[in-house]
Amino acid sequence: MQQKLAQEGSNNSGALRQSLAANFNDSVDEKGGIISGLIIAKDYWAFVDEGVRGVGGNSDITNNAMPNQNATSPFKYDNKKPPLSWGADGVPRGPIGEWVRTKVKAGGNDLFTALNVRESIFRKGTKPTFFASDVLTEQAINELNEEIAETLLQDLANQSEQ
Repeated sequence: MQQKLAQEGSNNSGALRQSLAANFNDSVDEKGGIISGLIIAKDYWAFVDEGVRGVGGNSDITNNAMPNQNATSPFKYDNKKPPLSWGADGVPRGPIGEWVRTKVKAGGNDLFTALNVRESIFRKGTKPTFFASDVLTEQAINELNEEIAETLLQDLANQSEQ
């Protein structure tokens, strides 16, 4: 999933990618011959995976047409725009502010750029990355189960030889 995020260019601050690995090793458990693990991710992971439908229409800022670019997501904007905040210094804060600061070449930190990004997200929506749903397929889970079984068998064989 981390590789898929990087391939899709959806790794703004790295927080989502880092959250995928942060607690995984501690969550693996074996009881009664059953191995389980928990994948922990930031609470917005599903929005990145499936994207969000925009409302379409014309920009409130430029009046340019901004058609929705995601017609399949179960998530959608209705009438509330994504949150935007800024500090007393006028520098955008929060997820949109972080995106503007890290992605805009001139180290964009102006409110106008942040407002345009927010308007674009609201109108166009966000495209899906499928970083989780393309990776956590039934086939991939079956392959992982087989790999774990083979590794356990090899470990048992090594222990019995000693």
